[in-house]
Amino acid sequence: MWEWFAKYGRVGKQEAHDTALELVLVRYYQQHAEASASAEMARIALAYWSDFFCGATVAEVTPARQREFAEWLKAKRKPPLSDGYVKRVLTVGKSALNRAYREGEIDTVPFIIPWQDGEAREQTLSVEESAALWGAAESPHERMYLALAYGTLARPEAILGMHRSFADLDRRLLIQNPPGRRQTKKYRPTVPICDFLLPWIEQASDGPLVQWRGREIASFKTAWRKMRTAAGLPPGTVPKVIRHTMATHLRASGVPEAEIQGFLGHKAYSGKTEVYARYRPDYLGQAAAAIDGYMTALRVSCVLESKKTTH
Repeated sequence: MWEWFAKYGRVGKQEAHDTALELVLVRYYQQHAEASASAEMARIALAYWSDFFCGATVAEVTPARQREFAEWLKAKRKPPLSDGYVKRVLTVGKSALNRAYREGEIDTVPFIIPWQDGEAREQTLSVEESAALWGAAESPHERMYLALAYGTLARPEAILGMHRSFADLDRRLLIQNPPGRRQTKKYRPTVPICDFLLPWIEQASDGPLVQWRGREIASFKTAWRKMRTAAGLPPGTVPKVIRHTMATHLRASGVPEAEIQGFLGHKAYSGKTEVYARYRPDYLGQAAAAIDGYMTALRVSCVLESKKTTH
């Protein structure tokens, strides 16, 4: 009954000191976050909020209690959760409270304290480390994931959502944003299919490009951890390191900043500008050429890596 009410029940404006925070959190997840691309992160973050503020009302989410919550979060694991992660957890709760206020379900919303950003990730992979990662990819879906990650610079969630039908092979373009999906601030651009990536897409079967037994994969985390360990990469290495590695390589190769931004889905070629620019023959051409150059060097390293492991 509680779950049904949280999802479908109507809630009139209530005073903060009479409103259970749990109701706000559950309704946010059921009515918004569950269908979002970041549903898993939202679920985890809301569970942290629910555990710490068990039985609390909205009015009890004071700055002092939030600071205690943040310190509690940091002490949850060894090593401690990063400041960046704590900030994301706080932001999810803030979104839940703001949603309740916008929907007229609470009369006031508590101030959510800002939390310091985590240190920017500076890690990039050397060509040798990339070769080791490719050598650790044993399954077709693992290799396809890497091909798309290196060939498109896409975010992990975008890679898992790509389908064979998104590829326009005549124009050599790959659309990253699924039909009907509204673009968010994490813009999913249309990018040229570079020479190295073309045969991967041409030979792919219908449906998701990264698939397991014909089905879309919800998460690549388990496969990534296995590959990371086999490749000898540091434990904190995350899938997004490939995007950072390739963006760094493009800059080092002298690719114009506008083209790098275009591949990353940043402002240079987003929105209406991209709609027309993508049909130019040289659309993001220098970036695509630099990616092919990196992959040529990587193939050589993969051969050398393979020879080392067989001796």
